[in-house]
Amino acid sequence: MKAGCFAIAFLLTWILPAPVLAHGLGGRQDLPVPLEFFVVGAGAVLVLSFVALAVLWPRPRMQESPAAGAGPANRWVSRLLGWLGMVGLAIVIVAGMVGEPTSGRNPGPVLVFVVFWLVVPFVSAVVGDIYPQLDPWKRLRGLLGVESGSGLTQTVWPATIVFVAFTWLELVSPWQDPFHLAIAALVYTAYLIVMGMAGRSPSEVDGFAVYNRLLGAMAPWWRRDDGTVTRVGWLRALPHLPEQAGLVTFVVAMIGTVTHDGASGTDWWAANIELRFNRSLFDLGLSPLASSLITGTVTLLATVGVIWLAYLGASALAARLGGSGTARMVAVRFAHTLVPIAFAYAFAHYFTLVLFEGQLVFSTLSDPFGLGWNLLGAADRPISYALIQTSASWVWYVQVAVIVLGHIAGVVLAHDRALADFKGMAAVRSQYAMLLLMVVLTGLGLVILSAG
Repeated sequence: MKAGCFAIAFLLTWILPAPVLAHGLGGRQDLPVPLEFFVVGAGAVLVLSFVALAVLWPRPRMQESPAAGAGPANRWVSRLLGWLGMVGLAIVIVAGMVGEPTSGRNPGPVLVFVVFWLVVPFVSAVVGDIYPQLDPWKRLRGLLGVESGSGLTQTVWPATIVFVAFTWLELVSPWQDPFHLAIAALVYTAYLIVMGMAGRSPSEVDGFAVYNRLLGAMAPWWRRDDGTVTRVGWLRALPHLPEQAGLVTFVVAMIGTVTHDGASGTDWWAANIELRFNRSLFDLGLSPLASSLITGTVTLLATVGVIWLAYLGASALAARLGGSGTARMVAVRFAHTLVPIAFAYAFAHYFTLVLFEGQLVFSTLSDPFGLGWNLLGAADRPISYALIQTSASWVWYVQVAVIVLGHIAGVVLAHDRALADFKGMAAVRSQYAMLLLMVVLTGLGLVILSAG
């Protein structure tokens, strides 16, 4: 039954019209060969990777804890990053209150939605988690003498709620202007200070800390709780992430929210989801704003829920084929295998947003408060699209490569964990369901990107 559900989901990626990616460039008409070739090819690469691992990777290699740290992080670099974080937070708040009200002229939106939300996590995925050094609230709590909890906690449920709430602010709410972002920054600052006074650790309550820690575990350098840094190799810190309550939902939300962002920008979604939902809510007498908020909120949570159910179904089938464990146990034990997939979805989806709208950092920071300054000499500089003036097809190839590599990394991590948790050939059989899920997610990701 569960396998049938996955098969239906895969078929839907072929039946539904190719959606438009909100932050992409190019389009399906620009592809050198039909989209189906890319989808089938990507699926074939995953299957071949699975077969190669089954033959050439007979024992777990990534389950032993990495060696002790090589030394503490550079103190001056940490201090510099810390003050940069504080300055950034201050600019978002002050510029939102007194600066230009439009996003294109105010640094608040680009600092929040591009630098803080995208660039910092993407850098963490490559060089290791840099968020603890940039975290402005950590330094602010220190200045206020607030002793928050430290170390990892047993749960990340509060952080999960924060993560979903922020994506709601980005994807659903109409309050993304500089002023409302300043208010949100103040509210979140108060929240973290209060949580710190209550002794709660950022690893429990700060959604951005957890997000960066998960992506940072992909990098070849792993930062331990005591500040020491170890070179462990790519992906090798992921199997050692603590199995905290709420972690599965957090990782699934990382995939589901980006999927919703891509799908909600399609003509099919507008005609079949938004129109029908809004029409029903209009009939109940609700205003257009209320209807839009309810529709966006419900569909955002539903998208996350569908992926959560698919992953739980794959976990249940894996437990059955492996001959031990429960769906919940497998879901928790294999949650880390979804992190590279979540990164691939986010990077591919927001790649052009960072590349082009990210240029607003220079122009908006040249005159952050709307006073006629030109601090960086770029106040009137427009966004340059020179990289795609000749052709945007290279963007598609970057996106495809990232999507496929992210899923291959997931297959590798799942195979290695299966060898540790199941015996003999049961380890390979247990991964049939996970492989199918990853093939489905790959196809879905490429379909969403294809008309970007």
